[in-house]
Amino acid sequence: MSLRYFGTDGIRGVALRSPLTLEEVSRWGAAWARVARAAGVKRLVVGWDPRSSSVPLSEAFIQGMGPGLEVLVLGMAPTPAVAWNVARLTAEGGKTWGLMISASHNPPEDNGLKGFNELGEKLEEEQERAIERAFDERPEPTATAPSPVPLDLRPYLAHLEGITLPPDFNVVIDCAHGATAEAAFELFRGGSIHWLGRPADGPRINVGVGSTHLDALAAAVVTRGAHLGIAFDGDGDRCLLVDGAGEVVDGDQMVWLLAQDRVACGDAPPGVVGTLMTNGGLAQALGEAGIPFVRTAVGDKHLLREMAKRGWDLAAEASGHLIQKRVGPSGDGLAAALSILRALLHRPAERRWAWTFTPWPQRLVNVMARDRKAVDACGDLISAMATIEARWGAGVRQVVRWSGTEPKLRLMVEAQEAGWVDQALAELEAAARRDLAIV
Repeated sequence: MSLRYFGTDGIRGVALRSPLTLEEVSRWGAAWARVARAAGVKRLVVGWDPRSSSVPLSEAFIQGMGPGLEVLVLGMAPTPAVAWNVARLTAEGGKTWGLMISASHNPPEDNGLKGFNELGEKLEEEQERAIERAFDERPEPTATAPSPVPLDLRPYLAHLEGITLPPDFNVVIDCAHGATAEAAFELFRGGSIHWLGRPADGPRINVGVGSTHLDALAAAVVTRGAHLGIAFDGDGDRCLLVDGAGEVVDGDQMVWLLAQDRVACGDAPPGVVGTLMTNGGLAQALGEAGIPFVRTAVGDKHLLREMAKRGWDLAAEASGHLIQKRVGPSGDGLAAALSILRALLHRPAERRWAWTFTPWPQRLVNVMARDRKAVDACGDLISAMATIEARWGAGVRQVVRWSGTEPKLRLMVEAQEAGWVDQALAELEAAARRDLAIV
């Protein structure tokens, strides 16, 4: 049975509208607590980003929970701080879950509920399904709400250690007016730091700033002659870079730097996990360096499952989710930025950027359809994919999948030669349109 409310990253939508009205969020609190208690959970760690709706939603959720769980409140904090505290408290004794109220990189009017299990990882689908069932049974929120206990953010910050930059190191840091605005100010010291997207400000979160709006950061880096720029998203679970020329450095390039740095330190990673959307250039570079690489479906929960299965500790998505299991249980933008800065400073200044791989040309085409049709039932499309594979083999990679939220077929092709990308995409799109009866 497919999930009705949970998406790839929790329950998300316009704040204070269904399914995130205050009444519904109170019901979500009751449903969450019922499932957590049945699983033997003793505590719930709660945090939120600075959106205007976050505090009212947190109050409604906690009010709905009723007795039986201890509620530890981080308040405004990055999502990875919730995950890290959940894993720490569980290890210290007493099964703990986590809740982050955030819509990540979405605009200010949105919000969401992200759940974490006792490992500090996203809830499993069966746990999400159980919460949905409990919610649909319309549990009555109790009149007796837990008494929240404040939880200190400082142990999480101390765990990350922070960094003191050399006096001549010039960096621009964009906190997206989000949950990293205060934490980053504590962690990044020294050098010459110019801040964007500060202070934390709910009405301005992700508006023209942050990891999904890099123009302001790139312009500031170029204008100031900075060595690089760092941008976090609204809840701080990912980051992206721009180099001194203002060019974007994505998660694929970032994880390649971290892998190389570990090799140079005599601590080569046992392997790296990426997704279907990871650039073929990274896979090629890792292979040439003797580092195994595997792909999963898109989404950090899939990365984490593959890492656990293989015992690997490094994974990334191009969007900036970097998971370093040695540092924390989940993707962490602050931890990624600190690791990147340390790796760059390990290199001679004249070779600080002489490490990137050459990306394979890649292009995505979206085909809108009236109705979904299973990809394996699209005969012309399957035939076209087989023809392309026979023609170019491993030199071309094809990803065909439906959007998770709308009837949009995504066709992605990357290849060692740009001309192959254009030709393959033209063939795939024509075949898809025939199968889907699109003129």
